[in-house]
Amino acid sequence: MDAKTFENLPEEKKQSILSAGISLFGQYGYEKTSISDIAKAAGISKAAVFHYFGTKENLFLYLVRHTRSAAVALFQEGTADFFETMTGVVHAQFQLIKKHPGMFEFMRLVSEMIKTKALPSLMQIHDEHKTMSEDIVFVHVNWDKFRDEYDRPTIMNLTSWVAISCMTQYRETLSPDELLIEAKRYFEILKTALYKPEYL
Repeated sequence: MDAKTFENLPEEKKQSILSAGISLFGQYGYEKTSISDIAKAAGISKAAVFHYFGTKENLFLYLVRHTRSAAVALFQEGTADFFETMTGVVHAQFQLIKKHPGMFEFMRLVSEMIKTKALPSLMQIHDEHKTMSEDIVFVHVNWDKFRDEYDRPTIMNLTSWVAISCMTQYRETLSPDELLIEAKRYFEILKTALYKPEYL
């Protein structure tokens, strides 16, 4: 594996490989996507892809790190209000989806693989990213606004499910901007249900 050489490639060539990997993994899944498929879609040799990444798993994990780092780079520092902060997170994700064809499917694949623990090496990346994003994005959140019976994992799960469901159900008919409005509408419902009355 020679990821450093890959990083030094001309930007257009590098982006063609990244886009091919994101699109094909998202469309066909991890098991059914091959290095040959990605090389063909990117217009390079299979040997070159193996030279840069060594294995399909290494390439996939590189793409996960790349997409998550790109998302974190778009995050704005959050506010004391959790739902305002979550809206910013969703907005950053929608920006990536607008920019990269196949990004939504790829993100959904990664999410499913994390749930099923299909790739052990993926879990480490997930844990690292989760810690990093929480340190950057949620550092200012006032968790005392939530009713005492709801812990942080429950809150994060509920809001993440809402965001993913909005994308899944509406992406065929709504634009990313309209999806964001829809997600915000559901966040307001959750806010009413989860916040203490004095913070509404």
